Amino acid sequence: MKWHLSFKTQRPGLDRRMDESIARAWEFMQAIRPYDPTFFRWRETARTKAQAEANPNIETLDQLRQAVYSSVDPELPGAQLMLFSGDIGTGGSNLYILLGLVYPDTHSIRLETGPALGARIDTDEDFADWLMLTAARIVNPTIGALRRQGDPLNPDPEPYDFGPGWKMFFHRDSPHWDQAHALATKAMPVAEGAILTYGTPDTYTQTLNQWPREQ
Repeated sequence: MKWHLSFKTQRPGLDRRMDESIARAWEFMQAIRPYDPTFFRWRETARTKAQAEANPNIETLDQLRQAVYSSVDPELPGAQLMLFSGDIGTGGSNLYILLGLVYPDTHSIRLETGPALGARIDTDEDFADWLMLTAARIVNPTIGALRRQGDPLNPDPEPYDFGPGWKMFFHRDSPHWDQAHALATKAMPVAEGAILTYGTPDTYTQTLNQWPREQ
């Protein structure tokens, strides 16, 4: 099963610290590298298979920084970089880095797992906890979530302005801090907030749907 790991950081002045966010993304990429055989190689996506195959490996922080800045559209604020892991056709993971592109002062990173990493999350909750804790510690987000691909979404906007997850990160300054803990079945402090678990991979959407809509 594929999983999506998403984190968003939203703070004043963040647009002026793009290099810091790139460095955090690189640190996260290195932290997860031992846990999926496809992570030995990261390359930028492209419109065609031939173009993607021709893209160079990103093996250093400087190369990642160069790829991010080369993706900047002068007509738009911020930058967006889409990477894939492993060789084409091997079912690797995808990584998306958005820096101030959609909303000012907002940076996001999202990992879509390939088969190997997804299977590890399916069978090992301790690893899922480690993945969330590691990402939260490195990225220092304001909110984050680990959700299974294809699970149903609530038709109404979520009160906490983010997609639901089996495991979620809430910053301690979040206005939703108390309600997030009230519904959680497990809580672990990390960085400037906590990782909260909502039931099981099969029940977390029902648990989070109990969140009062007036929040």
